[in-house]
Amino acid sequence: MSPDLAHAHRLARGADAAVAVFAYCRAGLHAAVGSLLTTASVYDLDAMRSRRVWTDDAAAYPTGNFKRLDRNLYFETVIERCEPYASTSIEGIQRVFFDWQKIEALGFESNMNLPAVADGRVIGTLNLLHRKGHYTADKVEAALAWQPVATLAFLLLGQSRSEGANFHGEAGGGVSALEG
Repeated sequence: MSPDLAHAHRLARGADAAVAVFAYCRAGLHAAVGSLLTTASVYDLDAMRSRRVWTDDAAAYPTGNFKRLDRNLYFETVIERCEPYASTSIEGIQRVFFDWQKIEALGFESNMNLPAVADGRVIGTLNLLHRKGHYTADKVEAALAWQPVATLAFLLLGQSRSEGANFHGEAGGGVSALEG
């Protein structure tokens, strides 16, 4: 499945545009490359943390929580070079994520983080998890076709100017926790 950019732009003109464009992007990525658990994050690089703005599994990965960022291969690949990070084994996840044991316990050993890039910087990522061996080079290539739609969704979310904005269509509330 390839994205229909005209459709994405029509969604961007409607009500709840960020939520609608993100839902279209997420559905397209699921159809094109698959995901058994998807989250989305925005970044606060000054504080070296990310904040979750979408989750398929609120018990394991609630929205609103912050996750620390470490300067490692993930940071170099996704944040500095604005490229996807993908691995097909738990070792690739272990190399870059402090919560790799949680990911493994949930039954996942393959990941892909697709950055949304605007003005030469990452404004968000879609984070996909799957079984071992799943996110091969051809799947990463197929996901890249959805990068403009992801970027549009994150730009629209940023327009809300709400610190707790998320793709679930609700304002964040309460105290956020820092993971890691």
